[in-house]
Amino acid sequence: MELINLIAPVFAVILTGYVFSWTNLLSKETSDALVQFAVYVLIPAIMFYLIGQEEFANLLNYGFYISYGGTLLALFVVLFLGLKTVVAFKVGSATVAAFAGVASNTALVALPILHAIFGSKGALPAVLANLVVAILFLVMTTILESSAGHKANARTPIYKILLNVLKNPIIAATLLGVVYSITGIGFSDAVSDYLELLSQALAAVALFAIGFTTSVRTIVQTGPLILFLTVVKLIVAPGLVMLAAHLIGLDPLWTIAATVSAAVPTAKNIFLLAKHYDQEPQLAAHIVSATSFLAVGTLIMWLFVLHHMYPTAFQLN
Repeated sequence: MELINLIAPVFAVILTGYVFSWTNLLSKETSDALVQFAVYVLIPAIMFYLIGQEEFANLLNYGFYISYGGTLLALFVVLFLGLKTVVAFKVGSATVAAFAGVASNTALVALPILHAIFGSKGALPAVLANLVVAILFLVMTTILESSAGHKANARTPIYKILLNVLKNPIIAATLLGVVYSITGIGFSDAVSDYLELLSQALAAVALFAIGFTTSVRTIVQTGPLILFLTVVKLIVAPGLVMLAAHLIGLDPLWTIAATVSAAVPTAKNIFLLAKHYDQEPQLAAHIVSATSFLAVGTLIMWLFVLHHMYPTAFQLN
């Protein structure tokens, strides 16, 4: 009952967003505006705040990076090779499909969920998980640029790819937070109150936008491959991450955060890159929609499992 009380409000906000979308009470542009507000204001603010207020040593959780980032990278390689061998996908198609099976929407889903349940202590691992996913996206973009660009003469130089990644407000805020953490200056009460106020709005805005953009109609069009990748994303990936974290001996809170970060839906940036390079955009869109819808059930399952394994960790907030 305690766990249900913790997660029920989170999914209730997602459901509220879906209801408003289904009833057409708000325009379709509502989701875009909310996402832009979250991406350009709320998420950068909370990432800079959460990282900047921590001692730099607290950011060097190598066990988390190995169990979360290392596991997802290994799973990507397996999926990539399997899709090329079994399904006979070309490099670009295999890259998009494989990343759709591992890359999580940590910024817009894992971060607000963990922040809502555990407060700032749970959000910090989600912030670092987002940095891992950003690095994975850089790898994906590099592969697509080098071998699957939509026009050979239009491929972007690697330095421009890096520059575009650094311009991303979420990545920029994360890196600035790391630099600020190194200084050890900390925040004044006024600045802390300002950033805390912005961070409190993140959960409601992001979760409502997720529900508003979820499409059941798209999900019914899924096929065997989409079903397979959805199962990998929502069941296999978080299971492997949890196992790796347990074997490494990761702290319970960080184990929970790593598992939840792996269990959230596929990042929507997958579709944007797939569309840009004309590499399986429909496949990417369907996986994003399928994982967004089905994650409501699988996330509850993982939270129950984690609550059973680490009951005291859920009493932190």
